Amino acid sequence: MEATVQGVPLRISLPESYFHSDEFKYPLLVVFDGSNQHDHVQGNVRFLSTFAVIPEMIIVSLDATSRLKDFSPTVIEGYEERSGGAQQFSTFIQEEVLNNLANQYRVADYRVVSGHSLSGLFTSYLALEKPYLFNAAISISPSLWWDNNYLSRNLEQFQIEDRPHVRWFLSIANEPGEMAEGFNLMSNALSAQSITNLEWFTESFENETHDTAPLYGNVEGLRQIFSGYNAVPNIEVKSLATLREFYQDLSEAFGFTFQMSAHQYNVYGLKAAYEGQLDWGIEILEQGTETFPRSDMLWDSLATAYDMNRQTEAAMAASTRALQLAIANNSKYLPAIRRQNESLRD
Repeated sequence: MEATVQGVPLRISLPESYFHSDEFKYPLLVVFDGSNQHDHVQGNVRFLSTFAVIPEMIIVSLDATSRLKDFSPTVIEGYEERSGGAQQFSTFIQEEVLNNLANQYRVADYRVVSGHSLSGLFTSYLALEKPYLFNAAISISPSLWWDNNYLSRNLEQFQIEDRPHVRWFLSIANEPGEMAEGFNLMSNALSAQSITNLEWFTESFENETHDTAPLYGNVEGLRQIFSGYNAVPNIEVKSLATLREFYQDLSEAFGFTFQMSAHQYNVYGLKAAYEGQLDWGIEILEQGTETFPRSDMLWDSLATAYDMNRQTEAAMAASTRALQLAIANNSKYLPAIRRQNESLRD
């Protein structure tokens, strides 16, 4: 899906469950250098969210019209007309991109931004200078050397009063010279200068180059930012009430209360059912179908749980609903849903 804001093309990917509810709101992931980064980020977000490692998210990517100017926070000698536009570009992101997206889509009040190289410099700038724009930032092989390590040298100026909580992931690949020097200076500066409500993480990808780092950096960045998000990472299971308590408690760490997505209902419900807590599993999946009434996946999983509990009529009804929705949705799960429906009819 594509759109244009003030002449800047946007590429937008909605979660697979977006049209399965009329009310559910999704966190937003903004990706810079979208022409190169959008596809792999989209695939990795869908994979990780399928297993409740991270939330399902609306992904929006864009390319700067003047990359050097838009992504650099200061003007440097020799590039007076082509640098120092980060403040203006951040205003454009806030007033045009974010506001337009909020008006057109069901966007939750949790936003993540990702950038690489020069755009990684810009996401670093946003994490430090504009903490109210994004709740979390990913900076992959960021050009922190810019203007004699401007951000690192001036870290104390970003100690903003009433600063909102921000999670910031920074990574570096096997790239010696000014890239590594800038990265290390920032790491040392962050260690020495504690900034209120700034939670930061660093990672080194020794086997990657500057160009291949985004593939790994975005995955690890999302995993770090959403560390602790998965309520049932192993085989232990939780009831619906306990899951709700878990995410309410998690709101203190994130500064935001996440609502369970379609894939979370699916994963947690099926895990509970398969681990012998059928009543828990059924309750979770029933709530899932209430929240996402047009989800063929959830109706099919509910049919599975009913069948395991020997509720034959309920299983058949849920499976029939799943099949109807799968056909209407042109669902990738249609073959599996049809097989279960035929099995229940035998």
